[in-house]
Amino acid sequence: MNIIEIDKYRFLEVSNNPNIIISLKGEKNFCELGESDKLNFMKSNFKLNSYSEFNQVHSILINGQDTSENNKFDGFITKEKNHAFAIKTADCIPLIMWDETKEFLCGLHCGWKGLHQDIIGKILEENKYQSLTKAYIGPHICKDHFEVKQDLIDRFIQVDIDIEGYLSTKENKIFMNLRQLCVDELHEYGIEIHTKFSPCSYTENDLFFSWRRDPGNPFRNLTIAWL
Repeated sequence: MNIIEIDKYRFLEVSNNPNIIISLKGEKNFCELGESDKLNFMKSNFKLNSYSEFNQVHSILINGQDTSENNKFDGFITKEKNHAFAIKTADCIPLIMWDETKEFLCGLHCGWKGLHQDIIGKILEENKYQSLTKAYIGPHICKDHFEVKQDLIDRFIQVDIDIEGYLSTKENKIFMNLRQLCVDELHEYGIEIHTKFSPCSYTENDLFFSWRRDPGNPFRNLTIAWL
């Protein structure tokens, strides 16, 4: 993976087949641009036809599969070429999935609420999307910094999801391994993980925004993908 810089905007280049880039913190932040400026930037620098991002609300509504008012989606599924979609995160997992022939591309906002509501299974249990076999797990808060309370644990218990193996205790605090929960569910569906490591949004302050580290910061990391 390489860091590329365009007009003082920095991106982490993850893959070019499919195309996956992640906006990084820097002198200028891509996430601060308005919608039309982002579109023009992507058209000019990546030769794209269009660019979309969503009003993410920790739901399991997926653009291309569901309908929603006010552009409220927490994922996308597409066959459209040269149309980039962004998943916005500030500690949650940005998950990108695709198939061997690059017919479909899927992106999901996988925070604990999305995983609790089975946003991954919602896509992978659809017959027409069972060709999805590969995934990239983007930057998110790592297990050493994702502190959770009993009320979160109880929410998973209520829907019969056993997260005991993803919890650890340190100094009387409980921490959760969000990545491993996501990985194990993907493996249940036979999905191959593109990389074995994901940067930690909390600790890598020079690269990523983190809501847990900087509460109230409105900026987001954008994981942008297209066919």
